[in-house]
Amino acid sequence: MNIYLIGFMGSGKSHAGKRIATLLHWKFIDTDRLIEKKEGMTVTEIFASRGEEYFRSMEAEILREVAAKNRTVIACGGGTPCYNENLALMKSTGVTVWLKISPESLASRLMLSRTDRPLLHDAGPSELRSRIAQMLDARSHWYEQADLIINAEAVDEEEMAALIAEKIRTG
Repeated sequence: MNIYLIGFMGSGKSHAGKRIATLLHWKFIDTDRLIEKKEGMTVTEIFASRGEEYFRSMEAEILREVAAKNRTVIACGGGTPCYNENLALMKSTGVTVWLKISPESLASRLMLSRTDRPLLHDAGPSELRSRIAQMLDARSHWYEQADLIINAEAVDEEEMAALIAEKIRTG
């Protein structure tokens, strides 16, 4: 049994995932960091040099590797559930949790972030919110299939961990 945190980039999956793993005494994995380690370059560099299709195939490969683990909190890239058979794999090997955040909050967070986001790198501040809203709209079909949807703006990591632990206990 694993916990897969899904949601848009900047929703706090990595930050919350580390805290949730600590609270549950589980392991923590960030799929983007594993891809970067395996490829020896950042996600942005992979997108630029090899393209999104290559990145998505690497993402699916890494997901298959981590899905074989147990008692692991896995922070997935924002697009992970939307490609290949990734969502089905996640749901068959654990609990999926969508950290849901409004486009306004995401835009605010991403403007403050020092992390380069390849799918948003050319969006200026005035365009960022509308681009996020468009991408969220396109991805919502997959995100909404999560086993648990948490308003990540309304709860802290301890409350998230409690909600997730309850979901795991009750199935």
